[in-house]
Order: sequence, then structure tokens, then C-alpha cells
Amino acid sequence: MQQICLVLPVSSGRGTNARDFMQELEESRKQDYARSEERIGITKEVWYLAPLPAGEVLVAYMETEDFGKALGLFSESRDDFDMWFKRRLADATGVDLNDPPEMTLPELLSSYSATPAPVQ
Repeated sequence: MQQICLVLPVSSGRGTNARDFMQELEESRKQDYARSEERIGITKEVWYLAPLPAGEVLVAYMETEDFGKALGLFSESRDDFDMWFKRRLADATGVDLNDPPEMTLPELLSSYSATPAPVQ
């Protein structure tokens, strides 16, 4: 399982737009979101909005078997929800996932997961 983290700078003055996008994703678009994630092979996705001295950034954490494949499927998709998601993300960050830029993913330095205790 790959653990992926994306850090996307929020365009100047677009923090409220990013919050509104994520609120809509969590509320009225939740079922479409789940369907899209299942279709492209993302098993977990978590979004944060983080303030930095240079401005706000969206931080996305994802788990998937193959991030390259998932990104390719999402980028090529013309599904209504996927197009809405890509448009809203571009509105907040300027990043067009229809044609993703070359990116270097953050380097994973440490990861911890609790192991469930064996059933006795």
C-alpha cells in the first residue's frame, strides 16, 4: 500500500474557496466522492488546509496500491463528479488535474500504524 502526500499551494485569496470546496465534498458530494475514489483505487484520502508564512496550502494524504495508475485514471476521467472536483481544485490552487504538472511527491520519512492485538 502506498502512502502519498500532496502539498498544493492555495492561490492568493482563495482560502475560503478551498474551504467551501471541501465542505461541499464532505456534504452534498460525499456519495459521488466515494464512488470516484473506489473507481480509481484510492482507499483513503484526507485533506487539510494549512497556514504557512508564504500562504495557505492544501495537504492531501492518500492510500492506494498504485498512485500513478489512480492519478492517470482520474486525470483521464470525464465523469461529471471528477470534472467538478478538478475544476474546484483548479479554482483553489491553479493545478489542472486534467493535465497534471510534473511533480515530485514529498519524501516519506516515517510512518507508524498500530497493529491490532491478536484475538485470543
